[in-house]
Amino acid sequence: MSPAAEAFSDRPEPVAVRIAGLLRSEFNAPVICPDPTDAVLAGKPCAISGCDRPSRCRGLCAGHHKRWCSQGKPDLAAFVTDAAPMRTVGARADEVFDLSGLTENCRLEVAFVLQCRHDERARGIKPAAVRPVVSVLTGANAVSLLERPIGEWIALVPPTNKTTAAGVVGFLRYARRQIETIADGGDVEAEYRRDVWDARRLGIAVTVGHYRVSFERIPQVWLRSAVKTWARARLVGGMSFGIIRRDVTALGWFGSWLAHACPQAPDASVITRTTIEAYLAHLAAHGPVPNTRLGYLTSLRGFLEMARRRDWLTLPADAAIYSDDLPRRPAGLPRWIPEEVMAQLESEAALAALADPTTRHLVTVIMETGLRAGDACRLRVDCLLADSVGWPCLRFINTKVAAEQLVPITARAADAIRAQQAEVARRWPASPYLFPAASANPDGVRPFNYNALRQRLRRWQADIDLRDATGRPVRVSAHQFRHTLGTRLINRGLPQHFVQRLLGHTSPQMVATYARLHDSTVREAFEAYCATRVDINGRHLPYELDAPTSEAEWIKHHLSRIEASLPNGFCGRPPQQDCPHPNACLTCPDFQTTVEFLPTHHRQADETRRLIDAAETDGRQRLADNHRVVLGHLERIINSLESLATDDDPQC
Repeated sequence: MSPAAEAFSDRPEPVAVRIAGLLRSEFNAPVICPDPTDAVLAGKPCAISGCDRPSRCRGLCAGHHKRWCSQGKPDLAAFVTDAAPMRTVGARADEVFDLSGLTENCRLEVAFVLQCRHDERARGIKPAAVRPVVSVLTGANAVSLLERPIGEWIALVPPTNKTTAAGVVGFLRYARRQIETIADGGDVEAEYRRDVWDARRLGIAVTVGHYRVSFERIPQVWLRSAVKTWARARLVGGMSFGIIRRDVTALGWFGSWLAHACPQAPDASVITRTTIEAYLAHLAAHGPVPNTRLGYLTSLRGFLEMARRRDWLTLPADAAIYSDDLPRRPAGLPRWIPEEVMAQLESEAALAALADPTTRHLVTVIMETGLRAGDACRLRVDCLLADSVGWPCLRFINTKVAAEQLVPITARAADAIRAQQAEVARRWPASPYLFPAASANPDGVRPFNYNALRQRLRRWQADIDLRDATGRPVRVSAHQFRHTLGTRLINRGLPQHFVQRLLGHTSPQMVATYARLHDSTVREAFEAYCATRVDINGRHLPYELDAPTSEAEWIKHHLSRIEASLPNGFCGRPPQQDCPHPNACLTCPDFQTTVEFLPTHHRQADETRRLIDAAETDGRQRLADNHRVVLGHLERIINSLESLATDDDPQC
């Protein structure tokens, strides 16, 4: 017995004793035969009606898959319909967990790990992934999984293909984690003492990102201890696990640099202002992009301030990072998706290429509502409400501000939600989520995973051959749907504070970015419009980009488009001035129009001629004369616009 194993057996209450008290009878056996209906340990049942064996390939059990192959792999659906159940003669070796070769203590540990996996009702585990682990433990005559470091156990696993190796190593790591938890008595304090924290052991729910945070990149023991204390305080204060990972990464950068700059640093006395300025210079020359650098320095500044305030470190008086030390955040534009690309993504044919209905409905909801992908994945199944007139509204948790919100949504989004509610009722009747994870989730207790969404979006865009206006392949992220909706709402003239409320932005800065993009886009369109505009007499209206009044004219046009858009043109009168021609735009000297409205003018001219004929038939000569004035303006406008169109396109 190894010294480590003897240490374990000398404990007042050895791990095996604790496990024996927790292990249920169905798992306390040398050979564990899972129930065929167990979705975790047995997997999905064979697709053949009446066959109670677990599926192994193409939805078939090993026996039926062998029979299907021997028949030349006929149409699978027809084979499933016609095949008879396999004759049952006891469980096959690949359907049971044989632990009989292990020492008693080690058998109890592996059996307990299988029990834990079963009770979690999450990712399944097959005997093929456990068998190599049992073989390694048997060959080493192991007493406990804890008697060697996890790296040594992994090194003993025989080489195999990547898929099998991933399953074996994954099970080994999972098993080690479960037994360590038992050895520590499930003590949260023991987890906080480690240099790698697991959010699941700390009882912290993680829905996006990684479950672990490592402090191992901080080489100084005194700094690592202080950072762990700081991270714990932030977790207790309600900070998300993802933010803690970012903070620890930032301090890891600082610790690694400090180890090179001051290799003999005994304590925090080396963190002087001079040291900090040297680190600032290092980041500027060799560090990450400005946004990331800003985040790292903000984390370091927060750590130093709290460490001084709570006496975690004895810092020099000048150990500080000031606001003017922080790099300026680049003023970037929103990553909106061009309309020609959105037209492809929003088409029914493209959405139909998402075969999984849950993914299809999730993508539709994100497109239509602009929700952050993480918030959309965690929508509750009863998130759809109706207002006082029956219009659909969406209730969701805005995790960025930790608040519940209720916003109106489009009919298309509501239809997708209702369809998904029916899908949940069919597949996961007890699930609290609108979008349960599609795999390793038999009871629907876990929400859809953001990483899975990202991977499916990437595959979907490749499947539909998504391309931009130049014909080049293009890829978009789920978050770009949010930026696209914000840009569209601003382009439609919705006030910025309403867009901020609808999208759940914490501050108006992001919405202001949408507005800046809108202004530049509209300004380009305005300058193009000025090159082709005519008045009611058909005269071309000149415009000089460099004229002193060009900026004032742009402002007047921008405001009047919002307040006085017309079906056949725009009003050129400043919005502050009253209109004396409210029902006679075509006889108003402030009326302006462009080539794009030619079809409308043609239709209106035809309608005016009909009105003239009707007025003359009824003997209303004055009304007919008024219509003739309008028709005269229309004919001059049409002639001028057609002339402009011919000049722009000789083929017209």
